[in-house]
This record gives sequence, structure tokens and C-alpha cells, in this order.
Amino acid sequence: MADPGGSQLLGGLDHGRPLFGAGTPGLAASLERVLLIFGLSALSLVLLFIMQDGHLDVALPFGIFQVYKLFQLTAMFWIVSRLSLSAGLLRTWGRVATAGFLFTAATVTWTYFSPFLPKLLGQILPGSGVPGHWDFYYQSYDPGLGTLSYNHGFVASMLLLQGAFAMLMRADRSNSWLLLLVVLTCFLSGARAGLVGAVVFVLLEGIRTPLRSTLMILLVGLGGVFALPYLQTDLDKIIARQSTILEAGNTENLAGRAEIWQSYLRSLLDEPVRLLLGSGMGSGIGNHGVNAHMMVLQVLYDTGLAGLSVMVLFFGVLMSQLHRLRQRRASMALNLLISLWITTVATETLFPNPAFGSFLPMLTLVMIVALTPLATGHPQPPFRKED
Repeated sequence: MADPGGSQLLGGLDHGRPLFGAGTPGLAASLERVLLIFGLSALSLVLLFIMQDGHLDVALPFGIFQVYKLFQLTAMFWIVSRLSLSAGLLRTWGRVATAGFLFTAATVTWTYFSPFLPKLLGQILPGSGVPGHWDFYYQSYDPGLGTLSYNHGFVASMLLLQGAFAMLMRADRSNSWLLLLVVLTCFLSGARAGLVGAVVFVLLEGIRTPLRSTLMILLVGLGGVFALPYLQTDLDKIIARQSTILEAGNTENLAGRAEIWQSYLRSLLDEPVRLLLGSGMGSGIGNHGVNAHMMVLQVLYDTGLAGLSVMVLFFGVLMSQLHRLRQRRASMALNLLISLWITTVATETLFPNPAFGSFLPMLTLVMIVALTPLATGHPQPPFRKED
């Protein structure tokens, strides 16, 4: 277990030793857990041959790709953990993180109100029939996707992740405007689960800065009331879509998820072995033709109760480490994880979903920064409430 105060980790950094030296048991133990998850996921590919479901030609490529994404995550953890996170490096990363989030927010907003950018990309990128997600992006384009993906859930998750990363790198400053921008752009992205996750993140962060955040939200809300008559025509569709969050129990608002969930559950309940050990990485989309659109179900189907237990234990330990640090960056990262877990009710946010691209490696970067004190010997800004 990591030293709650991070003193052992800091000691290893102070003397310039490699990060996984004797003075850094916290991150070394975290790497061991990441390697365990990667190894077990790779081993689960064997189950594809044991279960003999008859869709190996589909399941195996997806399974290999998902294991490859976990390899990326593991490599990112190992590489970033070996860096000396000096104050200068973190300042540079902070500027890049803020600029990256602002760019993503701008493109999401632009592509909601104008189809110009998708049409332009459609003229430059490979044409119809070429494999890849970009073809789908501009051939069947929905507003508010920015330049990230064809998947609404991925766009909203990246907005939340990038916004939280920018905030985490500015932990000693006011971030109310970033919080508001996260919510507004997640709203425009069209992802309902993503919007819920963003709102939860804002509420959790608002506990630390209640007065400033409340005033900012009131001012923006008041401005929105005055602007609504001019934007009503453009926003009618997105308002109608996002308002269905309030009727989550209505199966008509689940976009076919109820049928998908029933299909996955029937398969799990019909075969106890499948429920216990899973069917192998990639088997979900191989056997059902679509992902589960709920992370717990996806993990259960692919890796069984055994895999779900490992995953829950991993995130439980990670959240415990972040909580015990009681530092500003760690607190933000903990709020981010809680918010992302809420989104998993309707998507596979923390699973190596092919549609989610670079999300997990970037989340790994954020978690390492949150867990690592500065190499200069100065700890993270303390957790405190702002006036």
C-alpha cells in the first residue's frame, strides 16, 4: 500500500533515483496491479477458444485490440512513472492540457452549430468504403462531435477528462470557468451519460469552492435565459435529447440499451461458467454484435465475476490512495473517477472500448500526475476550501 502522505515516494524522487526504486513502493505496487490486469486480460483470450461460440472471426480481432489498448495503458503507466515531474515540466503540461481542452471545447461547439468542419474533413480524409472511424464520422455525422470521434460518449468523456486534467494542473487557481465549460460542452456533445458525469464532477468540485462556483453558475444561467430566444431553434433538438435524462426509467429513452442488456443478462444467467469466468475479451461484441453499453455487464461477459472483482478491487485501491493523500490534485482526480464511474451505467467508459480511442492512456497520465508529488521536493497544494 502507498504511504498515505506520499513521504516514501517523495524521498525516492528527492535523490534522483528511478521512480521504481526502493523508495517508491506506492507506484511500484500500482504498476504491479496494472500488469496483473493486463496479464489476466491477455490470458482471457484463451477462453474464446474454450467457449467455442462460433463467432471467433469477429471476437478474436476485437479481443486482441482490447488487450492492445491495455498494453498501451500499461506502457503509459510505466513511462510516465519514470519521469521526474518537476514544477517546470508540470507547468508546461498544464499549458498544453488547458490549450488542448479549449481546442476540443471549441470544435465541439463549432460542429454543433455548423457542419462546415465535418464537410471540410470529409473532402480531405479518405472517401467512402475506406476502413476506419473517420469515414463513419463525416458520412453519418451528428452535431457536437468536434473532431474527436463518431461516438457521443467518447466525446463527452474526453471533454470531462481534458477539463479535469487542465484543472488538476492549475490546482492553485480558480477553475470555475473550466467547470462551466465542461458542463456546457458535454451538453452540446449530445451524450446523456456524459452530461450526468460532468454535472456530478461540478457538484463534487463545487464543495471546495461553493460561493465562487455558485455565483458563476448563476451568472451563466442568467445569461443563458437572455440568450435562449436567439438560440432556441438551434438548441431545441439537443434540449429534447438531454431532457430525457430526467426519464431514465423509460425504455424508449435508452436507445435500444434495454434489449442489449437483456440479451447479455440472458447469456450470463444461462451459463454459470460464463458468469464466473467470462467468455474471453472481445466475445461480447462477437456474440451480440454490439457492446453492452454498460461497463459492469461488459466486464462480466468478457471476464466474468473473476474479472469484475479484479477491476473493482483495482479502482477501490486507487481511489483509496487518492483519498488518503488529501492533496488538491489527488482530490480532483478522485472526483473525476467517481464521475466517470457514474457514466459507466450507460457505456463502457473505463473498459478498453475500441470507440474510446486514447481515453484510457490519457486517464492513466492524469492518475499518475495526481499520485506523484513534485520532483523538486515540494508536495502538492494542500486540500482546502476557497472562500
